[in-house]
Amino acid sequence: MMNKVQSVQFEGPAGRLEGLLKFREGIDPLALVVICHPHPLYQGTMHNKVVFAMAEAFCGLGCAVLRFNFRGVGLSAGNHDFGKGELQDALAAVAHLRQRHAGTVCHVAGFSFGAGIALQAASSDASLASVTAVAPSFKVFDPAVLSSLSTPKQFLQGTSDTVCPPEDLRRLYPGFLSPKSVVWIDGADHFFAGHIDRLKSAIREQRQFVGL
Repeated sequence: MMNKVQSVQFEGPAGRLEGLLKFREGIDPLALVVICHPHPLYQGTMHNKVVFAMAEAFCGLGCAVLRFNFRGVGLSAGNHDFGKGELQDALAAVAHLRQRHAGTVCHVAGFSFGAGIALQAASSDASLASVTAVAPSFKVFDPAVLSSLSTPKQFLQGTSDTVCPPEDLRRLYPGFLSPKSVVWIDGADHFFAGHIDRLKSAIREQRQFVGL
């Protein structure tokens, strides 16, 4: 079975948003995943190599995966909104994917800034099945919300990350409500240079934790 990538557009609160939908042609997806990209003001887009790798990993597990550009990025309408509007964009992406595949469980994931948005999305929509946060930034929201978030949360973090330091996650993680899981990727920097394959395999290995 061949993986297919389809360009999509859908309505967000600030106007039309663009995305790429990756899926296995000819079969119904096992689950849905929306992936949020890193910070728009630092060249973050849905084409980021970590976001692409995440999409490949989840698609390999039988999921239909939507990565999209936040408002003001690429062909997406609107302007950067410092996290508030981007959260609404993520929830619009979830709604769009669910509309295409009614009744199929949906997960949310993200990288860096996008991981922070994904964690907030899970806090805003209790029906999301899990959240996967890769090198999460805790600067875009108050991580205290994770002390009461019962949605399964998996974190993947490089130990040599200088952008989103692993010390932040180590300090905050004990206060997060279970179920939760963390995978430390030894030697990986923020962009997982030389460790992309390990990142993808870690996502696949965690499939049972998130119910895939």
